[in-house]
Amino acid sequence: MNSGPFETGVDLPSMHSANDHRLIVRARIQGMRIAAIWQVLLPFSRNIEKVKITTLPEDGFEQVTIALRPTPREALDLIVTRFNNMPWVTSTILC
Repeated sequence: MNSGPFETGVDLPSMHSANDHRLIVRARIQGMRIAAIWQVLLPFSRNIEKVKITTLPEDGFEQVTIALRPTPREALDLIVTRFNNMPWVTSTILC
């Protein structure tokens, strides 16, 4: 389980409008489980605008950045909770 609900200080270019959200899921290098990410996101697939997968070797992380169209707050909270409950996720950021 993730000890902290969110991480701050990540500087990424804007991928969304003022009404959209961006979700960033991080794992240690070679710890990312893409199939598990899609299982969480599948019920919200119509809300997904763009997915970007990045490896940050200097930081020791891989991350998936998901740009979401307008999504109800309850759904966003559910997504974040599900990711935070996965032992391989090191952080989940909703911005």
